[in-house]
Amino acid sequence: GVAAALLARTWVALAVMAALAVVVVAYERWVRDEKVITRLMLRGRFRARDAPSSPSPRIEDRLAVVKEQQNGNLVVFPGRSAFVGSGRRVVHNRIVINTAIGKRGKDGKKKRPVQFSNPELHAALEMALKDMGFPDLRVRERLFVNGKHVAGDPRLLPDELGPPASSAPSALLYSGCIHPTPDARTYLCAEIGGWKGQLVVSLFARALQTRGSLQVEWKFQVLPPLHQNFLDLDQWYGLPKTRQFVKAMFSGVARSVPALVWSPVQLGRYLVTPLAGQARKRNQSYVIRNGYVFNYGSRRSIREAATGYTRSHYFLAQDELTFILLAQQTMLHALGQFLRKHRIDMTQFEDQEKTFISSVSNYNINEVNADNVAVGDNSSASGSGKSKPSGPGK
Repeated sequence: GVAAALLARTWVALAVMAALAVVVVAYERWVRDEKVITRLMLRGRFRARDAPSSPSPRIEDRLAVVKEQQNGNLVVFPGRSAFVGSGRRVVHNRIVINTAIGKRGKDGKKKRPVQFSNPELHAALEMALKDMGFPDLRVRERLFVNGKHVAGDPRLLPDELGPPASSAPSALLYSGCIHPTPDARTYLCAEIGGWKGQLVVSLFARALQTRGSLQVEWKFQVLPPLHQNFLDLDQWYGLPKTRQFVKAMFSGVARSVPALVWSPVQLGRYLVTPLAGQARKRNQSYVIRNGYVFNYGSRRSIREAATGYTRSHYFLAQDELTFILLAQQTMLHALGQFLRKHRIDMTQFEDQEKTFISSVSNYNINEVNADNVAVGDNSSASGSGKSKPSGPGK
């Protein structure tokens, strides 16, 4: 009889625990779905200013630094990709001009070319790009520095145990434009945004002169829309109270047992994560303080990691092409005007410009046939006049 009573009490205790587990999981699911997602995260309801602040002052300070760096003119990259955070490269072109040959005057004689500097050309291109008039457009020069080579320069790294500076002095921008090195170069950058951040097209252009020759290279990189998994939230809507209760309870019954099984693992991960972070920070401090090579470069951004590889809206895909083609045409037109103003023979420029203009008709959102161009879904630059598919890992 005593054993039966103890067994009965045990079963009652287990039943109460199971019921509580179901209620707790159901309540957590209800709060997540109805109080957070439906009320705060859906289209037309989400407001960035309503995001909660972190209880950790360190995290808040770090977020403030990241925000400041986004508006600065210094980019410290990890080494493999200078334009980390800007998405996939879709266009890479360059044009080479002999600037030592002057244009012919009315008398048939060639005039002496007017010398110019790289910063002067950058300034002319910058002015032309700003005049495009896109509402969400940012144009400025930026200094790109390898993350392994900022240590020792207080202008780039004020504190060896802290993040790099958000902006570099104008003298460094000028030097990176006049005398680019393998580790630091200045680019003219234009960012064109659209669709409330769902589309960001970035242009990176650079001029280089050597022994009477001018090379202007430019690259376009695109941050496509977010992955469809994130956009599925737009399909949600508020449910009636009865359906909210049924949905929450069903979730509680279905998820309570897996949650109980995995709770020790989740608890261990919760306890270990801050300890692992502190250990990683101590290891980084040791490497830096003892003079070992440390890479201060930025890693892949959250926005870049969350991108998808489809253009679900027809007009969004068309806007991507529009931004690229108009920016490229604007830059080429400004470059031509600049060269004419400096009395440089335009034969080489006009021949190459015709190639770029004639390739405009070959741009296609899904299948790109222009050399060195890959725009749109499942395409990448092949340089052979044909596009080839690229998966998420490319």
